[in-house]
Amino acid sequence: MQKTLFTKLAIIAGLCLIFAIGLSMIGSVIYERQTYAESVVREIAQQHVNPQEVITPFIAIPTTVTPECQTETSDTNRKCAASYTKIETIFANQTQATQDLDVSTDTYQRGIYHATSYNGALTFDQNYTFQNHTFDEAITNLSESTSVANQELDQTSTDNTESKIKPEKTTVHWDKAKLIIPISDLRGLATLPTVTIDKKPIKATYPQISIIKNITYVEVAIPQEVLIRSEKSVTEKRNQIIDIMVDLPLAGISNLNTVPTGQNFGLTMRSNWLTPNFIGKALPNTKKLTSKGFEASWQNQYLTIANNQNLSQCASIANSQCTITSRATFDSTHPSMNPDTSMTMQENLAISDADTVPNSFRDVSLNSFGVSFAEPNDVYLQTERAMKYALLLILVSFGTFFLFEVIKSSRIHPIQYLLVGCALFVFYVLLLPLAEQIIFWKAYAIAASACVGLIGWYTYYVLGGIKRAAIFTGTLAGLYAAFFGILTTEDMNLLLGAVFCFAILACVMVMTRKIDWYKIA
Repeated sequence: MQKTLFTKLAIIAGLCLIFAIGLSMIGSVIYERQTYAESVVREIAQQHVNPQEVITPFIAIPTTVTPECQTETSDTNRKCAASYTKIETIFANQTQATQDLDVSTDTYQRGIYHATSYNGALTFDQNYTFQNHTFDEAITNLSESTSVANQELDQTSTDNTESKIKPEKTTVHWDKAKLIIPISDLRGLATLPTVTIDKKPIKATYPQISIIKNITYVEVAIPQEVLIRSEKSVTEKRNQIIDIMVDLPLAGISNLNTVPTGQNFGLTMRSNWLTPNFIGKALPNTKKLTSKGFEASWQNQYLTIANNQNLSQCASIANSQCTITSRATFDSTHPSMNPDTSMTMQENLAISDADTVPNSFRDVSLNSFGVSFAEPNDVYLQTERAMKYALLLILVSFGTFFLFEVIKSSRIHPIQYLLVGCALFVFYVLLLPLAEQIIFWKAYAIAASACVGLIGWYTYYVLGGIKRAAIFTGTLAGLYAAFFGILTTEDMNLLLGAVFCFAILACVMVMTRKIDWYKIA
């Protein structure tokens, strides 16, 4: 008897090991299907539109700088460095951004796979105050340096026989000032945005010649009358406010990130998506989740000022040697953008006016925040979680059979153990393809009902009675129901799983507390 008992336990252990290997094979199938689904979403992004990242609009003014140089006489070659261009960036004094997004999973599909897409209306309500500490600080310095340079140049021209030092001269090209609206993927613009400057609507255009390298954007030429008023206000030390409203229709997939700039920036996002995942360098200050969607608001002065410094520093590098690169790409493990790698800048370090070090770069990140619309509990993640309890399910089923043998003196052949284990194993084979076609809870209910029904019918003959079969079938159905309840509680599934394992162990110990194992052996 002792040899028979140990042999049966060894057989049960061997069957559990076989099924564990089989479950690992199913795990590899899940990973393969998940990888393929992500590749399909990437293909959709390549053919249609990527995740979007939007930098808050700002004003860019091209300038030409003539460096300081030494002149000998009119007959001697001048020892002067060549002039170079740079961009002065002017950020809004006040920005209130609003994003209303309609999220859908039906827009882009490839068979059973889909990408979570959104169409939205983005609005930037901005004002630029021309006073000290904002626009005035940058432009006044440029104007003063230009005036001084012109005076020195006049003195040099009147007496060109003497050795003179020609000071640096900066020319501000007011007529080329542009409102820059950077968007990571311009394919998401169904129509060019409309920009209202001082109540005058202007249609944005694609840049013919990019003044800021390596970013994609649309631009709006600042009206001449606005520029004239602005220049006069700087000269006369008067406050001048320009109101700018940007209405931006935008489409994208998976997620939307915003890079804040300006002095005072606020963002409000509203959407019909029920399970938002807030990503980036800042969480929303306030959020409201309802049955119809969510509303969230951001305001982070530190990140905004840091972006101003980094962006203006990059744009002011000579001859656009600093480039801004968008990394709006998919993460390697999930079809959403990596929130920690938004937009970076590479600066070509200059060591003199004529020489540069082409292979020396400095990476500077622009801070962003936003929302990911990827499904938090996709079918692959839920199936993978369900499989974590598979071995426990098989152990409990085999243990129940074994207790029937010990307590009720039933005789169960190892082949019958194997067939019941196979039926439990098939549950996971059914679950994944069903979950890819229908809602997960329905797939789980169908697969569990089929396996419980099959095993219940089979145990009626194995255990030799309807009462015993009903007990085993009820136990199995309770296990499936309990496991599904654990899966649906994302935040407490580990705790509930641990409590459930403890409860099962306690039940086994209570049921076997009076068994004399030596007598049975």
